[in-house]
Amino acid sequence: MNAWSDFVRALGQGEEEPIVTEVCHRVGELPIILETPDSYNDSVGKTKFYKFFESGLEFGFRAGKLNHIHFFVQAHEGYSAYRGDMLGRVAQAWSEQEVLQELGRADKGGQGRLDMLIGYVHPWVKYEFGMHALRMEFSKDGNLWKATLMSA
Repeated sequence: MNAWSDFVRALGQGEEEPIVTEVCHRVGELPIILETPDSYNDSVGKTKFYKFFESGLEFGFRAGKLNHIHFFVQAHEGYSAYRGDMLGRVAQAWSEQEVLQELGRADKGGQGRLDMLIGYVHPWVKYEFGMHALRMEFSKDGNLWKATLMSA
C-alpha cells in the first residue's frame, strides 16, 4: 500500500504525472471515475473524482491537478474502511487525543454538531503544513472517522 509521504508528494500534481499514476496503481483497484455536473457552474471547472470504494479512498482533481484525498477510516457511504498508512501508523490507530498529542494544537477546529441541512457534523481539526493541509474528523467515541489531505 502507499506510504503517507507518497500521498503528500502526489498533491498538486497532474492526473498523468508519474507519482499520481504510481499512487493510484498501488491502491490495487480500479477507480470509479465521476465528475461534478455542469450545473455546478464552478469557476475552476469540474472536479473529477477517482473513487476507490474497496480501499476507502477518494481522489479529487481540480483543474487537472490532484487537489485532495479523502481517507474513509471508518466505512461510510459505500466506502470500505481505509486500512493503510496515515502518518506512520495504521489509520485506525489514531484517536482525537493521540492526534493532539502527536501533532499539537490544531490551526483550526470545530465541535460536533447537528446541522439541519447536512446532518451530523463530526468534531474536526485542521493542520496546515505550508503546501498541504490535513483535516481530521472524529466519531462520537473519539476515534478517527475520516481524514482529508489537501493542497493548501
